[in-house]
Amino acid sequence: MHSHYCDGQGELASYVKKAIEKNMVAIGFSSHAPVPFNSDWHMQLDHLEKYISEIKFLKHGYKDIKIYSGLEVDYIPGQICPNDYADRGLDLIVGSVHYVGQFEDQINCCIDDTVEEFERGLKLIFNNNIKRLVARYYKIVIEMIKNDPPDIIGHLDVIKKLNSNNRFFSEEESWYQEIITDVVMAISITNCIVEVNTRGYYKGVTKEFYPGKQILKKCFDADIRLTINSDAHHPNEIANNFEDVASVLLDIGYNSIYIFDEGKWYPVPL
Repeated sequence: MHSHYCDGQGELASYVKKAIEKNMVAIGFSSHAPVPFNSDWHMQLDHLEKYISEIKFLKHGYKDIKIYSGLEVDYIPGQICPNDYADRGLDLIVGSVHYVGQFEDQINCCIDDTVEEFERGLKLIFNNNIKRLVARYYKIVIEMIKNDPPDIIGHLDVIKKLNSNNRFFSEEESWYQEIITDVVMAISITNCIVEVNTRGYYKGVTKEFYPGKQILKKCFDADIRLTINSDAHHPNEIANNFEDVASVLLDIGYNSIYIFDEGKWYPVPL
């Protein structure tokens, strides 16, 4: 869950109240962690301590629900990684990749913001070679998994966000499937939890969750643990389409997902 501390809407308490209203037993905040460059959708560094303190205050103030503190931390080689926030006393860290390279002016190229920026990066950084761009995205994901594995891997195939109707590439092509196989293999030898993120789906941006069913099947075959996340940016989104995810996972063969409770991950039946 995000909030007004980054690119979300609403005070932290409003998310807690909505969760209680929905009879949820636990929630976790994961605002975008500060980054070492100017950004209008990440938390500002001078707000971090207030964010952590406010979550602690809410933990003590609400006894009917468990509240966990976390951050979604970008992995950008040479600039920032999940471990940079390991000493903040957080319950959870979501590790995500949003950037695939730099323009000549050293500005990072984001692959899930606007089509215009994606196309500009594709042209100027990858010479209009979409395979190189996609491969670079997943290479960074694998680097994060191997060098600094987070608790949760965020929106694994977010590279597809702007690829509506196969605008740039087809996920069915063999080269893409081979990359995915390598990614899943890298995850399988870690303790990382993979989130099934519903945001792209409920926002109408993607036809599937992050990751899609083909990748989830590979995760099942590799015995990779999953959790369900809404990536909420507004209190009304905090549990969107969880039942739909459960249905898809049951169809694949999963019987349970994992939830976080008092410092450990536990399986719960779907």
